[in-house]
Amino acid sequence: MSHGLHAGVRGRASWFLSLVVATSLLSACGGDDAQAPAATQAPTSRLVVDTGTAAPAQGGTLTLKATLLDKNGQEVQGAKFAWASSNDAVATVVSAADISPAAASVTQPVGIYATVRLLAAGEADIVATATLSDGTQASSTTHLSVQPAAAKTYALTLSPSTLTLNTGAAAQAVTAVVRRSDGVDGVADLKDWSWSTDNSAFAVTPASDSRSAKVSTTGTLAAVGQLTACSSTPAGDRLCANTALTRPAVPLPAIGFSVSSLSINPGHTGTVTATFTDAQGANLAGQATLAWSIQQSGSAASIVSIGSGGSVTIGMDAAQAAAYTATLTVTATYPDGRFNSSSLPLSSPGLWTRLPDAPIANPSIVRVAIDGTRVWRLTADGTHPARLERFGANGSTPTEPTASLPATANGIWLAAATNPANSSLMVQLGQDDVSTPFGYMDADLAGLRTDVALHGCAPSGGRSFVKTTDGIGIASMGWCANSWQYWLQRVGSAATPSFPAATVAPILDARPFASGDRGMALHNDGVNEVLHDDGSMLGYTYPSPATLSLGAVAADVADESGRVYGYAASLGIVSRPFPGASYASLWNLPPAFVQLRAVPNVIVGLSASSFSLRKLDTNATVTVGLPMGSTPTDFVSAVDADGKVRIAATFVDGSVWLYQEP
Repeated sequence: MSHGLHAGVRGRASWFLSLVVATSLLSACGGDDAQAPAATQAPTSRLVVDTGTAAPAQGGTLTLKATLLDKNGQEVQGAKFAWASSNDAVATVVSAADISPAAASVTQPVGIYATVRLLAAGEADIVATATLSDGTQASSTTHLSVQPAAAKTYALTLSPSTLTLNTGAAAQAVTAVVRRSDGVDGVADLKDWSWSTDNSAFAVTPASDSRSAKVSTTGTLAAVGQLTACSSTPAGDRLCANTALTRPAVPLPAIGFSVSSLSINPGHTGTVTATFTDAQGANLAGQATLAWSIQQSGSAASIVSIGSGGSVTIGMDAAQAAAYTATLTVTATYPDGRFNSSSLPLSSPGLWTRLPDAPIANPSIVRVAIDGTRVWRLTADGTHPARLERFGANGSTPTEPTASLPATANGIWLAAATNPANSSLMVQLGQDDVSTPFGYMDADLAGLRTDVALHGCAPSGGRSFVKTTDGIGIASMGWCANSWQYWLQRVGSAATPSFPAATVAPILDARPFASGDRGMALHNDGVNEVLHDDGSMLGYTYPSPATLSLGAVAADVADESGRVYGYAASLGIVSRPFPGASYASLWNLPPAFVQLRAVPNVIVGLSASSFSLRKLDTNATVTVGLPMGSTPTDFVSAVDADGKVRIAATFVDGSVWLYQEP
């Protein structure tokens, strides 16, 4: 008879089940009275089946190993094994081999292996039969109780779990990540996806397969929110996962100004423009609404007008004689309700502004020139190279020429042109002599200097220059001190000297015409003459009623009809109104002048205590106090585009002060 022994199941993660079954070989038996035919009895053997470990479950596999042992426990060699299942619907033998299957994860003992696939929950017997070469057989039965497959579970997360979105940037992707309990990606098992956010500041657009989505934002304020994705498992469970959303506020534009500070002379205006620079990717600058304000302790500064493009024009009260400071502020408000501000220093120098200290300490020579917007200063000490500077309005940061000047430089004059951009600056490079070294360059000091020699005398009484109407040439006049001698000369050409045709009285002033071929001179007896470059002269011999101590030819003189002005303590200010006319009184009781200049439509006189501006169109007089409380050693004057007088005055301490008429 045959019988099978069942061993218990041992647990192992590889899904093997271990079972040892001892069996006896088949034997014949007979009665007491009669003896059956003779038969050979096989030695007792055991067939051992090893299944590994772990409980069988639906969907898994088992590897079985059969070993035939003799009565002494020694392995019997040469046996052939066959495998069968009592219930193929539950468990079926899919393969058998004489070596361990490749799927085995540990070294197995020598033996025969079978692979059983577990198809369904239920009961099944796996029968192993060993057959020896002589036909003797042994068998073993392994009983399997196959358990139902464990239900699959799912875990849903979103990647990334946190997301920062910037306005104006590209939408960013969020992807669903699904892990099944068996370690497999389970995203394809889920269905009925939904994506949403809890803050309308964020927009979500699911992909066509609903397994990912794009998130974007368009607002400018800071915002936080949560993105939620949900889906259903095959069992109908609803899973949800979240991504935290953050939107930083769009930075407000940086506010700047077209100038670092704004200085305005009394009675004048100044304009500044606010500039707005967006942060990268932002677009708020063009949406700002601007409001301008002035913070001040008085009321001298005021907003005159607000222009387009962020500009504002500020006016300064003409009565503000002293230095004044205030603050100009612009406040920008944006569509999202936020705002920011920036401020600019605002000031007025008062009537006078001091130029920065000279670059040469204790200069022995300080000379100045002026026009409607610029001031030039030459300083020298006779030892170091002379320094030439050009200042803008109110003595702003100076510009110097690239080429250095000799230490002997001692004078500067402006050769003014109708268009100030074409003006030239003349620099005397050496001492006065019959041939005096000069150099000239463009008035902004940006070009190269051209050196020339001009006619002269020692000591010199003065010089004047003008840019000729062709915009290229420079005409000059010069005269000797305390002498009737003067000359007309185009720079680069020979000089045309005067001769004592009508008078031998000393020259007070002389100016060339912009035509370049003539110039006018004024003697202290009131005689004035026109000298032509061909050597001819035209004299107007009506003398003044008294000897003139000061005289000035109008700075804008253009021909013989140009006006000349004289001053004598006994006469006041007199003028020849037209060629050939007698002198007429313009101002019979002026202060005691020590210097006199004539700019277009204004006579500028310097007394010991003040400047006087005599307006020729109204005969009104403006008195301007001196900034140092002492009398300047020299001054030059001009008018700006509005006809307002500008004065650059030098003082004995070497300082230079600027006056701008309100």
